[in-house]
Amino acid sequence: MERDSSPCSQGGELRKLVCYIRFAALTYWHSRTRQLISEAETYSYPAFRQSFRDLRRKSRRAEFELMLALLRFEKEMERRASDATEG
Repeated sequence: MERDSSPCSQGGELRKLVCYIRFAALTYWHSRTRQLISEAETYSYPAFRQSFRDLRRKSRRAEFELMLALLRFEKEMERRASDATEG
């Protein structure tokens, strides 16, 4: 199958790239949380709690950004599908 190199296709590829980047960011914050848990004994409770809160906040933000990117990508795919059926 031949790839479409139209501007719409490039926009779709850009949205896909953004999804991958957002997913990688979320994975990074989850791995930092895993690292914090594995090193929990080296922290005082207040330090652990503060670090955990900071990581959770960053992780939630990364998850939200990923969901937005995925929704935009889905809308682009839906628009392409409707354009293909019309044309």
